[in-house]
Amino acid sequence: MVIMTKKKIDKAYLYQRCVAQKNCIERNFDCFSCKIFKSDQLVCFGEIAPDIDSDTYTVRIRYHPLEVPKVHIMSPEIINSPNIHRYADMSLCLYFPPDDPWKKTDLIHKKLIPWTSEWLVYYELYLHTGDWLGPEAPHPPT
Repeated sequence: MVIMTKKKIDKAYLYQRCVAQKNCIERNFDCFSCKIFKSDQLVCFGEIAPDIDSDTYTVRIRYHPLEVPKVHIMSPEIINSPNIHRYADMSLCLYFPPDDPWKKTDLIHKKLIPWTSEWLVYYELYLHTGDWLGPEAPHPPT
């Protein structure tokens, strides 16, 4: 079936995409657990420690098959600074969408979780140096 608009979406397709993402995440990252809501929304929580001496961060990923997933750090609280790469909704700026847009065939466990881990490494470095040492791309300030 061809997906035309958000109103004429095949609900089974949306559910299947959520199930596929959930299975891939939980199979590859046992530190994450996921739940499907309303048959078309996947919410995953996991813990990532970027370094043996760093904090362990609780990460939330929200996914809808027709939207770009959002990644938030739930705890510990992230410093609010324009130098830290986040969007206005406090989701993480993990990549530059024009260079590498999210595609409906992308897999969270192959793309977003590794990039989140990398983002946390740069955040930990920021805490020590006061400078964002990771890759940068233009985006609206937080």
